[in-house]
Amino acid sequence: MAGGRGRGGAAAGRGMGGPPAKCVCPQCGYEAAKKRGLPCRRMKCPKCGTPLVGE
Repeated sequence: MAGGRGRGGAAAGRGMGGPPAKCVCPQCGYEAAKKRGLPCRRMKCPKCGTPLVGE
């Protein structure tokens, strides 16, 4: 068991980048602040209606 096995397991790499700081429209480039608890894909761009993506 030497060599660090068991520390972190399969979840060790999760969350390294953290949640997105903003949501962006892939169509027109509109940017909105990320709202906690609301995935970007559930928000729609007010300019063109396209679902936003996390960035």
